[in-house]
This record gives sequence, C-alpha cells and structure tokens, in this order.
Amino acid sequence: MDIMGAQYMKNEIEVTGKTVDEAIENGLKKLNIDRKDAEIKILDEGKSGLFGLMGSTPALIKISSKKEGSLSDSDVEEKNSFDISDEQKSAVEIVSKILHLSGFDAEVSVSNTLLGACINVSCKDSAILIGGQGQTMDALEYIVKLILSKKVGKGVKISLNIDKYLEKRNEKIIKKAKELEEKVKATGEAISLKMPSNERKIIHMALRDSEYVETISEGEGEERKLIISPKKA
Repeated sequence: MDIMGAQYMKNEIEVTGKTVDEAIENGLKKLNIDRKDAEIKILDEGKSGLFGLMGSTPALIKISSKKEGSLSDSDVEEKNSFDISDEQKSAVEIVSKILHLSGFDAEVSVSNTLLGACINVSCKDSAILIGGQGQTMDALEYIVKLILSKKVGKGVKISLNIDKYLEKRNEKIIKKAKELEEKVKATGEAISLKMPSNERKIIHMALRDSEYVETISEGEGEERKLIISPKKA
C-alpha cells in the first residue's frame, strides 16, 4: 500500500541556488519547462558572505509554469490535479524561509496524499535535517505547524517529508501492522498500543481490508490507544 504515494500536480515550487540564475535553472529543470513558459518571482537574491564562505545564504525564487498541466519527468504518470490552498502556500513559504535562513540549499513543494497535505523537501544535506530516526524532521514539522497555526488562527494538519524519508518510515510501520495482524490472528487476542496519531492512522489504513482483524482508537489525548482485535464473525 503506497500511503504516501501522492497523486498531484505541482502548481509552483520554491527553489534555491548559489545565485538567482542557478536557482532559476534548477526550477526550470524540475518543472521541465523553458524559461519563456515560466513565471518567476525572486524572493531573495542571496549573498556570498565573507570571502564567499561565512554568512553566505543561497538565492531563493518561486517558480511556476504558465502552461496548465506542465509536469516534471520525475512525477508519476497518472496524477490528479489539486488546488493549492492559501494554508498550503503559507506552509511552503515558512519551510522555505526557515531552510533558506539556515543556509540550506533546498527545493520545497507541496502535494496531497492519503494522509493529507505534505510539504516535500529535497536537499543535499538531508541527513542533517532528518536527524536520528527522523527526530530533527519531526521537530521542524512541529515548529512549522506552530507558526502556521498562529498565522491562520486554527490548528493545521500537514506533514513534512524530507527526501522521501516518510515513505521509508511508513514502510516500517506497515510491516509492523502486518506482523501485529498475524499475531492477533494466531492468538485470537486483541492488542492495545499507545503510539502517535499519524502512526495509528497508517496502521488503520494498512489493516482496513484485513480479513482477520479490525482496528479502532480509544481514549483521549496522550492516552489514546490503537486496538487491533479479531474480526467478529
């Protein structure tokens, strides 16, 4: 089950480069378009810093295609387009700004997945941003949610995905779900687990078509649990 496999169409992306020209070139390649077909907005011209090293920041641009339905070669063949909401645009801008000011040369875009809106980051220094077991990425996601929630005046549901790390983590969760399914099937006894809401949702989706078990969530707040029990005849 490809839970994170997004079917989407990119409306616009924010791209960085050592110079504005390099950022534009990166954006054109990503969207697979010519410059005459691009709408470009320079967000930050960047600076070289002392001796071209200390204090340098990359240039940052926003680029989109004038052509409807223009897609990059890296996108999957079948896609459903979606309108990027103001909330999603703000999320992209927040992530781009944080990474830009931190000196990371990154490309940021948004997609819709079965788990909701996802902010995708492509970066050469992804290991630093992901951290051990994704802890740095999770912390950055939390900060982005706080900033965005304050800006829009309500709670928001978005996820941050750096260099497809979420796919790898979700594969492990799905594998765990299948192992738990087999355990419940073999013992005939229910299993109760405390875990983050996003992991509960993935397990719910992974086992929703199971012939042998059913899943429910019970409790409130931090005490909310996932229960996997034998399916009633």
